[in-house]
Amino acid sequence: MPAPTISKTIGQVTEITVIAPLKPGSAASLRQVLGALQVSPDSPIKQISTIHFARWVVIDNDQRLLFTSNFDGSWETYLRDFSQKTPDGMDRIFGHCDGYPAGGCRDFEAFKEYVRKHQVPTDLFYAAYPETSVKGVLEAVRIKALTDEFLQKLG
Repeated sequence: MPAPTISKTIGQVTEITVIAPLKPGSAASLRQVLGALQVSPDSPIKQISTIHFARWVVIDNDQRLLFTSNFDGSWETYLRDFSQKTPDGMDRIFGHCDGYPAGGCRDFEAFKEYVRKHQVPTDLFYAAYPETSVKGVLEAVRIKALTDEFLQKLG
């Protein structure tokens, strides 16, 4: 039986923190991949509409990759979104990591086990809007903008 996930959930927001070892000498290439994804208008990260935030950081003198994220829903659903919606992007990132599954994240069971193996417990997790999804936050921003525009027209 697989080990349970160690992510925390507050309301409907869940967190994940993964620290994975990098393949020797791969940090510079990984930084190029991450930089390209950062500025890309069609970044694969944007394909997952449940992400509140996601961060990848090369740490420990280019030895390990830190991935941390807050997202709506369950741990397994989030990982499945990567596997189904953005497999090439995730493989471009995590393919720089030692022991990453040969089948990439499309091999969902192997991908889950890899993440589970390298996931670390989060000691403190804060969600500003634990009962509001990303979709709800975006809708509130849209309504605020419409309200401001209406009030500005009134004078």
